[in-house]
Amino acid sequence: MTQFDFNKTTSREGTYSVQYDGTEALFGAKGLEPFWIADMDIETPEAVRDAVKKRLDNGIFGYTMWQNERFYGPVKNWWETRFNISLNEEDIHYAASVLYTVGEVMRQVTDEGDGVILTTPSYNSFPNLIKGNDRTRVETPLIYDEDKREYFLNTEEFRELCSREDVTLYIHCNPHNPTGKIWSEEELLEIKNICKENDVYLISDEIHMDFVRPKEDFVSMVSLLEEGDPVLVTTGLGKSFNLASIPHSYYITKDRKITKDINNAMGSRYNVSTASSLALAAIEAAYTECGDWIDQLNDHVEGNFQLISDYIDEHLSEYLSFDIPKSTYLGWISFEKSGLNAAEVHKALVEVGGIAVSPGKLYLDDENNHFRINVASSRTRIEDGLERIRKTFEYLSK
Repeated sequence: MTQFDFNKTTSREGTYSVQYDGTEALFGAKGLEPFWIADMDIETPEAVRDAVKKRLDNGIFGYTMWQNERFYGPVKNWWETRFNISLNEEDIHYAASVLYTVGEVMRQVTDEGDGVILTTPSYNSFPNLIKGNDRTRVETPLIYDEDKREYFLNTEEFRELCSREDVTLYIHCNPHNPTGKIWSEEELLEIKNICKENDVYLISDEIHMDFVRPKEDFVSMVSLLEEGDPVLVTTGLGKSFNLASIPHSYYITKDRKITKDINNAMGSRYNVSTASSLALAAIEAAYTECGDWIDQLNDHVEGNFQLISDYIDEHLSEYLSFDIPKSTYLGWISFEKSGLNAAEVHKALVEVGGIAVSPGKLYLDDENNHFRINVASSRTRIEDGLERIRKTFEYLSK
């Protein structure tokens, strides 16, 4: 088996990387080491790069159809071999992006002013979509179980919110960003049934699905779909294979009406129904050749999380609490036990530590006593980030 090196350093200078070139504008300081946005400081696998190069060598990049075996086949192969889920071609559909799909479902199944449920903390683009589409955000905070050290949905509150006349959509995140929660089959089935009983449409964003450790613990909402269910699952390869700048996604549903409505909107309203030829080449290579690569990447991510956990235990345990997440490459670190002022902590991380991590308030963490850190990078870079965090809290403690 080929062994892959995830500690290789690759310069992003001149690539207009949002993580590097966009950090100063967001955090208001120069020279910060960025760990905030969810793309990886790890090269896309060679097999994918080779496939894209081969497609480039053709030299023509005209309008491209996705309705063919070189799209369906790799997608079905991945879900069968990774998750033991058999997909039907009529359930799989290409779309411009995951967030486009979430937004279009919102526009199709809700009216302006309608309530859209989010579990909080929440991926920050969801509230932005709700606001941008003139819908109303309805929050249900996840409950943190101190003994199990896991987050859980308040099912009774969720049921009450779904029963409201004005609530018509629930945006689910599986695995959950930013907490890293993975949802059990029992939890997913209960959520699906509550939504269906109350005529609340359910869309499940599963873009982090390949970062569940072990992969056998991932349960997709796809596995629970029945014909006609008002449920849609959206995902893509942007996170798994670091392809965020090659726009693409796909969705899976057995709801024929929403499929028709989305396809009509893509074709007639927005004219975005053709596929990226480079994205299709990347999907085919990734989903047929890169299973070992993603497995080894998860081992590397797990090692980085273990490093962070050990470092906190040794040097920062009086300030920070951290549970190694069972999914994603995003750490959700609490400094509540420090008793320090949240605004001062986030300011000092920038001004003293010289590190850019995402403050909890971006994810509707009202107390703002968490920060999210991206660990998909080299081991030495994680070590440097930890030293910067330690420097910050030692300064604040004085």
